[in-house]
Amino acid sequence: MRLMIIGATGRTGKDLLSLALQNNNEVVAYVRSPQKLNTTTNLTIIKGQLDDYHALAKALVGCDVVLVTLGNSVTNSSANLFSFAMPNIIKAMHLAKVERIINLSALGVGSTYKNTRFPYRLGAKTFLKGNFHDHYLGESLLKTSNLKWTTIHPGPLFNNERTPNPTVRFAKSNFKMPGAPRTNRMDVAQLMLNIVNNPATFNQQLLICSKQDTNS
Repeated sequence: MRLMIIGATGRTGKDLLSLALQNNNEVVAYVRSPQKLNTTTNLTIIKGQLDDYHALAKALVGCDVVLVTLGNSVTNSSANLFSFAMPNIIKAMHLAKVERIINLSALGVGSTYKNTRFPYRLGAKTFLKGNFHDHYLGESLLKTSNLKWTTIHPGPLFNNERTPNPTVRFAKSNFKMPGAPRTNRMDVAQLMLNIVNNPATFNQQLLICSKQDTNS
């Protein structure tokens, strides 16, 4: 399988890239700063900007799926990232005739607020509000894009080992995630790879946290 990762130099993106290569996938990393990645087998690094959808479309030719792990810096968490990038990603995918996209979002974005509990939901309505609104604006475009999309909604992300059986639910189930839904980046990366060809996840929001799931 040939994957494109947008956001491969970020903290979650690096875990996703490592795991994808370990699983013998071909990976195209479309990045602003190629020097942040090491060249290795099965990895193609392409320098590009997210406002150049023609260049992005050219890089996408031959890919099976787009995996987006973009994220704002802590110091600029409410910048217009997804509302800016997603229209260009969608245009590029249509030009390249790539249909599948999996986008890293956050628990509490849009309708997934109903899947939160206190105290996490307090943060979703206060200091995370601007960042979540930007996510929502970008992800809303996926719903009318005619693409096979999935959005992944983890709680606060941490750099820990993979969980043997993390909690994963469809948002439409109305399942309430824990009040402190800590999530390991490696669990998110594994989930994104697991669902690439799973039609049950097309056009769905998926919740995840790293609490062991004893009910699945």
